[in-house]
Amino acid sequence: MTVARWIGSLEAGWRARDAEAIAALFTDDAVYHQGPYGAPHTGRAAVAEHWRGTLSRQKDAKMWFGEPLVSGRRAAVEWWCVLYDPATGTPRNAAGCLALRFAPDGRCESLHEYWHGAPDQALEPAEGWLR
Repeated sequence: MTVARWIGSLEAGWRARDAEAIAALFTDDAVYHQGPYGAPHTGRAAVAEHWRGTLSRQKDAKMWFGEPLVSGRRAAVEWWCVLYDPATGTPRNAAGCLALRFAPDGRCESLHEYWHGAPDQALEPAEGWLR
């Protein structure tokens, strides 16, 4: 699987609200770090659980991904999303970067995610951002 195809599959799983489809993109022993400080989600089941929780706090997500930078089995890609609170419908946005390392079979074995949210900022990416 190419990096671009992997990112497309991540996006498709996110849009479909399918935590299991997202988890299937990872190796059995994958390590998923959300931010630099918390404990990682280790293993495919933990990745699925993380995404079930994440998806429960959002609806109608819109997302954009930049062109990935690829070097061997490593890649980095910027992203931007607009999320809506399922209870209130209030929009918020987040933008960040994924640092990825892939196993030889194309599944992700390590993901480091860094992001920032700004609920009172422009909802769609600024001109030239990720396009």
